[in-house]
This record gives sequence, structure tokens and C-alpha cells, in this order.
Amino acid sequence: MEPLGPDDPATVGPYRLVAQLGSGGMGRVYLGYSPSGRKVAIKVIRPEYVQDPAFRQRFAREVIASRAVSGFFTAGVVDADPEGPRPWLATAYIPGPSLQRAVQKSGPFPERSVRALGAALVEALTAIHGASLIHRDLKPANVLLAQDGPRVIDFGISRLSEHSGLTLTGTTIGSPGYMSPEQIQGFRIEPSSDVFSLGSVLAYAATGTSPFGEASVPALLYRVVNERPDLQAVPTGLRDLIAWCLAKKPTDRPELPALMHALTGGRSPEELLAPGWLPEPWHGEDTAPALPDAPTSTTAQPGPVPPTPSPDALGRPVGRRRVLYTAVGALAAGGAVAAGWALTRGGSPGAGGQRWRFATTGTVLSYPRVAGDLVYAASNDGTLYALNTADGRRRWAYTTGAAIGSAPAVLGGSVYLGGDDRVLYAFDALSGAVRWRFTTQGIVHTPVVTGGVAYVGSADHRLYAVDAASGKRRWAFTAGNDTHSPAVSGESVYVGSSDTNLYAVDAATGEKRWAFTTKGAVSGIPAVASGLVHFGSTDGGLYAVDAGTGKQAWRFDGASVGSSPAIARGLVYVGGGKALYALEAATGKTVWTFMTAGDVHTPAVAGSVVYVGSDDSRLYALNAATGKELWSFLAPAPVHAPAATQDTVYFGCDDSALYAVRL
Repeated sequence: MEPLGPDDPATVGPYRLVAQLGSGGMGRVYLGYSPSGRKVAIKVIRPEYVQDPAFRQRFAREVIASRAVSGFFTAGVVDADPEGPRPWLATAYIPGPSLQRAVQKSGPFPERSVRALGAALVEALTAIHGASLIHRDLKPANVLLAQDGPRVIDFGISRLSEHSGLTLTGTTIGSPGYMSPEQIQGFRIEPSSDVFSLGSVLAYAATGTSPFGEASVPALLYRVVNERPDLQAVPTGLRDLIAWCLAKKPTDRPELPALMHALTGGRSPEELLAPGWLPEPWHGEDTAPALPDAPTSTTAQPGPVPPTPSPDALGRPVGRRRVLYTAVGALAAGGAVAAGWALTRGGSPGAGGQRWRFATTGTVLSYPRVAGDLVYAASNDGTLYALNTADGRRRWAYTTGAAIGSAPAVLGGSVYLGGDDRVLYAFDALSGAVRWRFTTQGIVHTPVVTGGVAYVGSADHRLYAVDAASGKRRWAFTAGNDTHSPAVSGESVYVGSSDTNLYAVDAATGEKRWAFTTKGAVSGIPAVASGLVHFGSTDGGLYAVDAGTGKQAWRFDGASVGSSPAIARGLVYVGGGKALYALEAATGKTVWTFMTAGDVHTPAVAGSVVYVGSDDSRLYALNAATGKELWSFLAPAPVHAPAATQDTVYFGCDDSALYAVRL
């Protein structure tokens, strides 16, 4: 564990980072604290890979796969944002060193500890394989040692159906010396490949070195494929067992149940992992000195917050960054900052003033929904909140089984919401009572409800049509990868997929009408107007295709797939990096461009004004026709997608709060 460097972020999503835990091929791993003070390990993708659509797809698959695994000896996923400017994945923090670090520091394990380690790793692999996954990178650095047993991390690299040893970018998945022969040769990968890696890991734990020695990468790969492992230093009682795992032919390796019995002799893993399984000097938390204290816990407030909250009201200590925000706001306003850190530039009297702020314990990533006198907002703390629009007081709240990155849909007295716990929910809009649950096999995205049907995409590769009254499935359309949030127009449902396609599906039957292929994942919510479907792809393009035929009308380069387009009065508004673009919806011609100091999120249009949040911590109100700034609201942290009514705009902020600002 190392202190943060000058190039490391101070925060990721709602988490405060305090130290580096390590780095790998995909990114760097940090120790962070949640708003409630819980420790998490956060993997952040490397900057050089952010613009690589193939790499983003691989990371998104890792997130999906990781969420599918549940087992005591695996590090569970806490939170993730695979589509953000810097994609990240947060898992439970394991207070202990990696197996690699422990052996390097204190030497090989005794046989009893190796058997206990092996039994736990077999149980972890059983959970991973049970989720139809293969680890493909089991190595000492991916095994963390805690007092109550080891934990396997980074178990989301590959699905069973993938047989290549290469990623989409052509780089090898796995680590030399621990990869199976078939993985090195690019043959089909089965669960037995992980058994080979397990044998290498156990040999390392018992001897302090890989069974294929230390050499250049080509030499190591050659040895794994063609030479016998060197097991002379392995204790006699483990030698045959490890050699069994390291058989060159996959069919000659043991199945996991047989391996478990060979390791334990019929005893339970719990018995082997009794106190003392990890004897001195290997046990103990591997921490860095002089780490900052955990942040003060924050909880949801049932009432409104005054317009000019003190620093403590934000649940964070006052620091240089907070002072800088205030200074910037004061300078921009000519030395005067309005209540709620608003900056008024020609808007209506009071426009941009904070009405109220409601604190949650997670970020409201997607736009809220307003119906009647209630605003509904889903937070990444796993909770759907229903708040009074007038004062921000909580009417009701429902906590799901995982994080929520989707937006709610409100229709006919019901609220529909997709959760990361793989469930589509229907709630009574006034009471919050659950009317029904529809379970899928993956993360559920933002639904759209029309004609008595809820249409929703899932990370299980399917688009579902669900009866809005009963929660019963009407049909399911299967794509080649994660299906995202749909749009419905006429008799068709339009949905993007990470398999690089936008699909048009018959709304009544679920039959495919056409597919339009891009060079990247298609996510976000499509927008349909005047016979064209507008949508973004990770290849950097905003596309407009004919809604009936799927033929391309135009393409605009420079759009961000994380910013879904919005259409009003013949213009389509879309973010691209730090810019918000207004384009002619019929031709794609640029009408105006508005630049911010941070990446912009999905815009919203109300009347003659377009509202957009930015990572520069501002909500902007712009003239929809000209792009001229009317006013902006300076928040304490990055601002996400807004929703606007006649007199108020609502949005989530990375300070784990929902804001209501006057129009």
C-alpha cells in the first residue's frame, strides 16, 4: 500500500481515496472510504485505455461478471460505473496482504496452511464456475489473505462461452507461469484451466516460486506448454496433488469436488481455516502508515437543508478544494455568490437559486422523475426515494438488494425501476409498496412504460416486455451482449446493445425488424423524432438512422455514449467530452457548441431552455436555440443528468445529494 501520488484522483464516484493498493494491466487499485466510512477497494481503468471501445467493453464485462459471483472466498462487488469518464469497480476491502506479498516477505507456507488455502480457493472457483464464468487469471497477486480465510479477486475476466486466450485488443489474458497450456495456445478454455492455475498457485505458496521457474515471458510460456513442472521443493504430501492439477491435458486434471477431498481428507474447509490457519508471521493487515481518518458518516435527511449549508452539512471536512469552489463562484459572479452557490446571468429573478438539498448515502447517477407533487430519485446507495417537490421532505424510500444506476419511470400510479440486483420493480407511487418484482439474470437498466407494457434491457443480453399490471413476461428478445435502456415509438422498440448494434424490435411480438451495426457498444437511451432514431456508440459517433429501415441518415463524430441525446424543436442535444452540441435533427449539422470545464452528462430540455450537468460541478441553463448561457448553479461536486419542470430543475450530485434549483 502506497500514498496517493500527484496524478491519482482524490475521489471516485462517492468514494474518497486514501492510498494505492496496487496496479495491473487494466488499471490501478485504490483503498477508499464510502460516505458511511466503509472501506472499499476501487479499480480504476488506466487513462490510456479510456478511449479504447474494446477495452471499455472488456471492463464492462468484468463488472457484469463480478456481480454474478457470490461466495465467501470471493471479494464481493459493492459498486461500479463501467461507462463513466474513468470507469471503475469497487469491491469489499480485504484487510490482508496478497499471497504474493506474504510469500515474498515471509517465505513459503507450511503444508497445513497450503491445504487450507487450497480448500478455500476450490470453494471460490466452485462459486465462480457456478456463475458460468472462468477466472483465467488466478495467480498469487489475485489471492488476498484475511484471518478468516483467503479471498479471490479479479474474477470477472471471461465467460465460459469465450474460448480465445486473447482480448478484443489482442493482448493475452492471464499471467505467464500461471496460465494453462490450452490458454497459452488459444484453444478452448474450460473450468479445468483454472484448476491448472490453482496448481501453480499452490506450488508457489509451498515453495515461494512458480513451478515453471523464473524466465522471460516467451521462455515461461514455452515451459508451461512443453515441459514438466519443477516440484522438487514441494512437500511430499502435496507433490502428487499439485502435479495432478498441472497435467498438460485438461481431461487429466481433477474435478473440483475430487480436489477438495484430496486437500481436506474429508474435513470441512471451515475446520482447516480455524484460527491459526495463517500462522505468524504471515497474518495481519498489510496497511500503510499515516493514512487519513475515515470520513464522517452521513445519513439521509428527512427534511430540507438551508440554502447556504455549512461545510459540515455536506458531511465532509472543509478542504482546499471546497475553498477553491467558493472562490471560483465568487470571481465568476463579480464577487458575489448567490444562495446555493448559484450564478445568475440574465435568467428570471431567482433563477438558479437552491430550493432544497436532500442527502443520500450514494450518488444519484441518472435523472430523477417528477409526477404530481413527488420527485422520484434512485441512488447508488441502492435506494429509491420519493420526496415532496415543495420542500424535499421524504415521503417514502425503498432499498433494493444492490446499487441503482438506472432512472425510474412513472405511469398510472406506479413507479418502475431497474436495479443492479437484477430485478425490475413496480411500486405504488404514493406509498412505495412493492406491487411486483420481475427477476432477470443481469443488471436491469432504465425501463420505459407505454401501452400497458414495461420494456427494459438487462445485462443478461435480453430486452424484456413485461406486463405493467401483473409483472408477467410477455416476450424476450436476445442480443449478443448487454442490452441497455430502450425507446418506444409507434410499433417498434429501439434498444442498443454492447454487441455494437442498435436493434429495432416489434413491440407486440419481440421479433427483430432490423439491426444497425456500429464499431462500438451502443448504450444510453435512444431518442426518436421525425422518423429518425438518434443514438450514441462508444466508437465516438452519434448516429441518426431511419426508424423504419435502419438505414443511416447521418453521423456526427465526437459524441459521448455516456450522454444520451435529447430532442426538441428540430434540434438534438448531445454531450461530447466537455462540450454540449446542438445539431439539426434532420441533417446532423452543428447549430451551436457550448464548452464547459468538465465532461457533460445527459441534457434535458424544458421549454426554450436546455439544462446540462458537468463534471466541472455546475448545472448550466442555456438558451436552447442559441446556446447562450442564461445562468449556472455551482455545486460542491460533479453534477449528473437533470430533470426539469415549469419552475424547478432536479439533479443528483457527486456529494451524494439530490438538489432542487429554481428556474
